[in-house]
Amino acid sequence: MDNTEVTAASGNSAKSGVIVWTPAMTNMMLGFLADLVAKGKRTSSGFREAHHRQCAAVLNEQFKLAVTGEQVRNHLKKWRKIWGRVVILKNLSGALWDENTCTIRLAEEHCAGHCMARKADAPFLNTPIEHYHAMATIFGTTAASGMNARSGNDLLSIDVEDEENGEVNTSPNVAESSHPKGPPKKKAKVVKVLQDPLVTTLNYGFKLVADALVNYGDDDD
Repeated sequence: MDNTEVTAASGNSAKSGVIVWTPAMTNMMLGFLADLVAKGKRTSSGFREAHHRQCAAVLNEQFKLAVTGEQVRNHLKKWRKIWGRVVILKNLSGALWDENTCTIRLAEEHCAGHCMARKADAPFLNTPIEHYHAMATIFGTTAASGMNARSGNDLLSIDVEDEENGEVNTSPNVAESSHPKGPPKKKAKVVKVLQDPLVTTLNYGFKLVADALVNYGDDDD
């Protein structure tokens, strides 16, 4: 995994400039955002632009830079992708998770064969995963409860901001509309109810008994 990354704002890059993310800067950024999540300050839809600006201000104070909120957001996207890769690799057949060292352990022969086909996975296998706990806090938190609950490994739970502010909200309850007068009408939801086989059998039995009683009454007449 690279220790540095060059990031520019996706908008007016001439104004925002280009910065090189060092491990110390990344550690502070992820730590700051993980702390927001731990304190319950992140909204249900994710981080807001104000959170990105606050994080940028902390970075600028510490490292004497001119990081923007947009650059924080762009750098966060890199780590979101890394988290997605980690989640997939943790579920590899034969992989073991070492909680003490935050390492995905794979037999050497298996690992060599896997990395030969997927070289990009090599930095995440049989080596401690940097910033794992911060990523788990930021991207692996539960996004809902009850029937709509998502597990900590569900990648749909890592939405951070709505599309209007330059990010994507992956909530399944969000619909897009191009109609200027309001949102589209919701279609009625049809639910198919499957009857229990035991109930079906009992109902059939009751019907046979009822028919027999009717026939018996007819014979008496």
